[in-house]
Amino acid sequence: MIKYYIDTEFLEGTQKKFPFGKTKPTIDLISLGLIDENNRVYYAVSKDFNLKEAWNRWQQRTGEGDRNNHDPRVYWIRDNVLYPIYVELFNRYIEEVRNMERLNVSCKVENVSVFSCKNFAWLIERYGKSNKQIANDVCAFILGDDCGGSGMSAIEMATRYEVSDKNLKPIFYGYFADYDWCVFAFLFGNMMSLPRDFPMYCRDLKQTLDETAEKMELKDF
Repeated sequence: MIKYYIDTEFLEGTQKKFPFGKTKPTIDLISLGLIDENNRVYYAVSKDFNLKEAWNRWQQRTGEGDRNNHDPRVYWIRDNVLYPIYVELFNRYIEEVRNMERLNVSCKVENVSVFSCKNFAWLIERYGKSNKQIANDVCAFILGDDCGGSGMSAIEMATRYEVSDKNLKPIFYGYFADYDWCVFAFLFGNMMSLPRDFPMYCRDLKQTLDETAEKMELKDF
């Protein structure tokens, strides 16, 4: 069985509901990263999450601002989640433009160098994937994409049939992974809809570390 390490970025909580009110609490996938014990990597940014909600989500700064008149609002998700993703996508776009220039292929170059909601939305539309695409990619990444000429997608094969090679069965690990695992399962609809060879739980490294520390303390005592 192959070990996979999972990490996600997500938008948690209620969201504004048009034309008024709020939705029930939910967890929106923003991005997903997987790496296996052989250092194969899968990474994707979702184009299905509520970007406007994530961009405008803020928390109250302790002390209602400070002596330097800093904004009393802290846009943690924008600054710590969206901005790094924007940088990665923007660099991908620049590399793509440079490759086209090296090949003497004419192209319209978009000015998306400023970190704004509009520019970020443009990059996500270009490089992001739907949650359905991500779910299919995950199945192909872990279980393979050989559908034997059946015409079925990787996710259809994974949810209908067990793999013949049991060595392909994954074990998932995460760090503080409760929400990571929930939003991962949401990709497939619900826990019962996970691919047949996927476990229904993720092994939390933080829990393992705490249990190990407790055992060491008892032994030392």
